[in-house]
Amino acid sequence: MAKKRLSEKDIDQLLGHYRSERRRLIFQLETVRTAILGLKKTKSTLPVAKKAPSTITLPDGTVKRRPGRPRKGEVVIKKAKRGPGRPPKRVRKPRELNKWDLMVMNAIKTSDRLLPKEELLKQAKAWATKQEPRMKAAEVEAFLTRTLQKLSGRKDLLGTHHSGLRRGYHYGLKDWFFNSSGKLRKQHLDKLVLTND
Repeated sequence: MAKKRLSEKDIDQLLGHYRSERRRLIFQLETVRTAILGLKKTKSTLPVAKKAPSTITLPDGTVKRRPGRPRKGEVVIKKAKRGPGRPPKRVRKPRELNKWDLMVMNAIKTSDRLLPKEELLKQAKAWATKQEPRMKAAEVEAFLTRTLQKLSGRKDLLGTHHSGLRRGYHYGLKDWFFNSSGKLRKQHLDKLVLTND
């Protein structure tokens, strides 16, 4: 298919269109240049705002980084990445037994038998009248409950035996129980004394 030849009239029209577009673009370019020059002049007269420091010094002397993204060139010490998986459990330092713990342990050792919470509560109230005279009966019971939970749980110094004949547990020294199953050893069954309430 042969290309259509443009006439002289068409060529003149196209050239006229291109020239007018060129004039318009030159005018726009000059407008932008004058605007840039004007902005540069006003910028030099404006007061320069001081950059806020990237760190704050607290009253106790510690240096703390401001929140937000660090500036370019600012060196930020990255924390070492932890490996995949769960974070390791926080290991608590073993604490010494407090006076409540010692009172419960001594009560079981001196009686040399498994004691239910009711008997331990009687001894705890008698002990508290001398050691903690301002404590109310409800507070003594709450302290005893927490102590029994701690000694038979986290501290693992007491074992628990459920007889099935009464509510609750009988508490005894951990040596009287199997480590694997937590059941009372046969040779210590005589330490379980059931009273009729």
